[in-house]
Amino acid sequence: MIKLHVVQAEFGDCFILESKFGKNSVSILIDGGPYQTFKKYLKPTLQKLSINGKLDLVVLSHIDNDHIIGLLDLLNEIKTQREEGMKELVRITRIWHNSFKELLQLHVEPNKLLRNIFPAQGFESTKKVIESIVMRGFQQGGDLTLLARSLKIPINLSIGKEIAVSDNIKSINLNNIELHLLGPTRKNLDKLRKEWNDWLNKKNQTKKFESALLRILDKSIPNLASIMFLVQIRNRRILFTGDGIGQDVIEILSKNKMLDKQGKFHVDILKVPHHGSDRNTSKEFFDTIPADYYVISANGRDDNPSLETLKWMIQDGKNDKRHRKIVFTNMTPNIKKLLRRYDKKEFNYDCLFLDKEDYFLTIDL
Repeated sequence: MIKLHVVQAEFGDCFILESKFGKNSVSILIDGGPYQTFKKYLKPTLQKLSINGKLDLVVLSHIDNDHIIGLLDLLNEIKTQREEGMKELVRITRIWHNSFKELLQLHVEPNKLLRNIFPAQGFESTKKVIESIVMRGFQQGGDLTLLARSLKIPINLSIGKEIAVSDNIKSINLNNIELHLLGPTRKNLDKLRKEWNDWLNKKNQTKKFESALLRILDKSIPNLASIMFLVQIRNRRILFTGDGIGQDVIEILSKNKMLDKQGKFHVDILKVPHHGSDRNTSKEFFDTIPADYYVISANGRDDNPSLETLKWMIQDGKNDKRHRKIVFTNMTPNIKKLLRRYDKKEFNYDCLFLDKEDYFLTIDL
């Protein structure tokens, strides 16, 4: 039995993967969605699923509001239940998480470092930047680490301080499944660290100093530092991409000679990068990594999923016998445009939607 539960997370991501064969069972939670996701959707989903009250692995793909807040709420719930002697919602065996401190190779906590930097700059919007961006990002990542430690949940067990891959894919066995780490790559982490150090070394005290930080936090961290991994269960493949870049996935698969003779890598389920943003994907990406199911968690915010992304997924449908199924958590304006302009029979695709009354939608493999 293999099931992927796509949890309603509005503009964020939240997935639960279940695998059970005989006595071997594995349950993995990937991301926790933004504010209210845990209370409204994730908690009742965990209560409803038959996962034996355990999560063998929790993965935070990257530190961003729409991925981390639900996980913070989950850990806080467990912490409260433990302190009050109540039955815990779930038992978490391990967490995968790259903190800012490890990603940027800092010797001090990033909050403390930035508090010392910004007052010296004298910017009018300094307080807003620190409170809305810095604290929201750096603080949440630090909070997750502290909560995990207080609950004695190991972080990056058997992997190291940070999750990163060089040219060779890292593989981890978890009961009856194989997890193959595809990203972030050390090349991208080096690029991220260079951006950070360039920012720190800026001497020109202008607004560019602030905007550069915002770009690093809003664009570079999600795109360059997302944990991306392939789950292999017997002959089934599920690819989780976080908010990563499609081209990076192609490169790492190619370097490891995992593409077939036609230069493709078929998966059963593909979690489309960055909620279907066309900045993270391309026609080449979908041509190289064809899937039976494409999963997009988005609600139209930031124009996601992009109409261009949706077109790339189905454009070859006329000449391809492979029937595509696209799973959406919400109807959006661009999805409506897709359905109006591209006939499902002609382009050989179908759409599955998470019902507004449901907490999650399940894909059975």
